Amino acid sequence: MKSLPPSAKSAIPPLPKNQTLKSQKGTYRIISNVPFTELEKVRFYQGVQIVSHKSLVIKEYLLPEGEFNNTEVSDRKEKFEQLISINLKQKGGQDFRLVIPYDAIAPRDERRCYLINEPINNAITLREYLKQLNSPLTSKQVREVLKQVLQTLWFLHTQKVRLPNGQVLYGLAHGNLSLDSLLIVTNNHQFFIYLCDLAIWEDLFQSPTAKITTHSPEQDLQDLGKLSLYLLWGADRHPDNGKPIDHKNEQHWSQVKDITLKRFIRRILGMETPFADAREALHTLLATEFQSETQQAEQLIIQEVESEKKPATTTKNLLKVILICLSLGIFGSLSGRLVWSQISTAAEMSDGKTSQTAYSLIKDIINVPTGKFQYTSAKSEGTWDYLMTTPGLLSPNEKFGQVLSDREIKLQLSYKSVNSLNEALNQVENKKINFFITQHASNFGLPLQDKQLTSETIAYDGIVIFVPFSDAQRVGSIPQGLNGKISLEQLRRLYSGQITNWKELDDKLPDLPVKLYIPIEKAVVQRFKEIIFKNYPLEAERFQQLIDQKIITLQETINTLRSNILADFENRQNGGIGFGLLSKVYNQCSVYPLSVGEKGKEVQPLVQNNGEDINPQLDLCNDKGSYKPNAEAFSQKLYPFVSPIAVVYPNDEIRSQAGKSFAEILKTDEGQQLLKETGLIPQNKK
Repeated sequence: MKSLPPSAKSAIPPLPKNQTLKSQKGTYRIISNVPFTELEKVRFYQGVQIVSHKSLVIKEYLLPEGEFNNTEVSDRKEKFEQLISINLKQKGGQDFRLVIPYDAIAPRDERRCYLINEPINNAITLREYLKQLNSPLTSKQVREVLKQVLQTLWFLHTQKVRLPNGQVLYGLAHGNLSLDSLLIVTNNHQFFIYLCDLAIWEDLFQSPTAKITTHSPEQDLQDLGKLSLYLLWGADRHPDNGKPIDHKNEQHWSQVKDITLKRFIRRILGMETPFADAREALHTLLATEFQSETQQAEQLIIQEVESEKKPATTTKNLLKVILICLSLGIFGSLSGRLVWSQISTAAEMSDGKTSQTAYSLIKDIINVPTGKFQYTSAKSEGTWDYLMTTPGLLSPNEKFGQVLSDREIKLQLSYKSVNSLNEALNQVENKKINFFITQHASNFGLPLQDKQLTSETIAYDGIVIFVPFSDAQRVGSIPQGLNGKISLEQLRRLYSGQITNWKELDDKLPDLPVKLYIPIEKAVVQRFKEIIFKNYPLEAERFQQLIDQKIITLQETINTLRSNILADFENRQNGGIGFGLLSKVYNQCSVYPLSVGEKGKEVQPLVQNNGEDINPQLDLCNDKGSYKPNAEAFSQKLYPFVSPIAVVYPNDEIRSQAGKSFAEILKTDEGQQLLKETGLIPQNKK
């Protein structure tokens, strides 16, 4: 090994513009004249990957001789390059916003290392954001930060990670949560939080004399609690005396007006009954997410009243309630109810009736039938069976049924799929199951009344048409050439084999052969066929022939998204087009969902949070969270491929109870939110 540069940081000069860095994965070039940020032993440069022209951020770590001897430098550089092999890619559709390094380089003869990251557009640290804002975050904003960070921590803490030395970790702590390691991206009235600078990277560049810190999920939660308090103050130091905000100082809690939030933060700090893990903390947070601050105050008052109820209401207690109401400014909405509640408690208890109310939380539903109930859905339809059998749609390693159990669902259910809708119908008629879920109750005119069945719509799904969407090949891509849309007539020509090269469809499209994909769900293919080839029997017959001859590729939608369609396009072998269920395509950014409809009336299945359609210029990967399903187009059936998802159960008063109750569970605010997070469109417009 050659002699390394001398000691001082100044002896390790910044990288000049056009300096190239090479690794086995690629070659990169510095494009900034100077580092755009320079910290102690760390510099940041703007860079680009030479082949793809992908914009990158290059983070340079310095290992000055004054702190690290040659052996320590070699050891850290070896570990640094090995860490890039750790797979932290998220599984499933949920947004776990973790900044994962793209590449790592440790030049053999230099006292520095480079971490290559894909930039997140318009991201700044929370510290920078608070300085710009010059005011604290609101309770609602802090709750949103907590929710997003807990989602990512849950993912991290449940990962199975194999370290370069062969050691397997069951759960990885972030270990470095701070105002500087959390990035925020604002989008109109929304924001998104990304976690970066994991301790497994950053600790390598700590001074050898620094105190060794043991990282743990428990410490991550405590660090998040401290951060929450900083956000409610608008800084990590007191504005009057400049001293650090200290959660152990009771005076520093004066800024927290939201009582429920205060209790939550104290629990993740371990000051009150601590949460078992990030999962429990997240579920507890979400359980109060559907209540306004006034509703939370009302709930606390009601709890106060309940705890002090006596056989006869005392004037002292009643006055206490009124004073609390007045202090919170909610006397008009609540005090009359509470006073009447106190006066009529005995009458209500003897009556035993419960008024009909709309429930926000699953656990609040009453009159749930007892016993064990069975239900099903058809594999040929895809949506519900995919939701019930695929882990990670809502949380790492958990399926939808498990998530419902976590939310204290009182209905004891057993799910087992069947092959077809007819089989589901037969089973409910023969009393082998209590109810089933289908997306074809209305679309195919299911004879429900003749069979003494009732259906309740709980959500919507649909078919989306997609083409490859590659950031590296965006110029001249298929989405751009199509201007983000395709007509039913163009789809008919493609899927009947009349067009075999994209140039035949439009001169703006690439000169590539067309490759057609269809999903494995028979009912989805049938639905596509009925809409596209309606009144075109010859083309429909040709479509079936192409399937039988295996000219059209039949495979699981997820496999099409993850490998074939994008890889073939980037290698310039062919240009694929496919279709599949929205719930499977949503949150996958390797493809672009096209607007579809009659020519000039195409409707986009996804919209940005400002209500505008997505477009081919939008970065679907880095801008995750800034777009969502077009709920209006689906609920009003403006989009041509809409499938209402319904719970179907017998009309019989006794046999209907399980199906009715399950529909009620899924139509709560909490149930609708869960369905939304799986990629479905909620039935409830709230």
